[in-house]
Amino acid sequence: MINFLGFAFLYTFGISSWVLYPVISAIALPAIAQNQANFEAGKEVTSIFTNEAVNLFLIGGGGATLSLCIMLAFMAKSQRLKMIGKASLVPSIFNINEPIVFGAPIAFNPILMIPMWINGLVGPILTWVVMKIGFVPIPHQPFQLWYLPAPIQSWIITESFRGLILFVVLFAISWLIYYPFFKVYDKQAVIQDAELAEEE
Repeated sequence: MINFLGFAFLYTFGISSWVLYPVISAIALPAIAQNQANFEAGKEVTSIFTNEAVNLFLIGGGGATLSLCIMLAFMAKSQRLKMIGKASLVPSIFNINEPIVFGAPIAFNPILMIPMWINGLVGPILTWVVMKIGFVPIPHQPFQLWYLPAPIQSWIITESFRGLILFVVLFAISWLIYYPFFKVYDKQAVIQDAELAEEE
């Protein structure tokens, strides 16, 4: 729930997730320390809420916006959205999504806020489930390079090909969630672009 509030909900209202980091870190850092101690002692690793686990579902940044960025860059009919998508693509690959959140914009935009909220819930829940059932290993060592591209990060954090499978599944789900909202927003943007062109 903290991740949903920080990385999706509050973010769509222009409030950075960094404001919640004191709370998140107070929970996540002791959890990874305990996981590390358990692993070294040959005990079971059980703490899922760590920064490392959180980073697995932030594909393109909070709300898994990389899929939306790709849609804007290569599928948008609105030239304005296409330009924003292309300008945001490289940062998004490195999990920096401020350009797309505030440029598309997702912030204060009901059409794009909703899918970001949905992804802000689906990603954490699915990650928790696959770790809880043991399909993907729970992280047991600190790894704070959150700006690495998601596939590389998934491999390093989980030390398993199943981490890559999780990345692909989460990316595909984020795509399916964003797509219908993207189509609606792109259609509106095309109309707005035409109206602006007429006014000029």
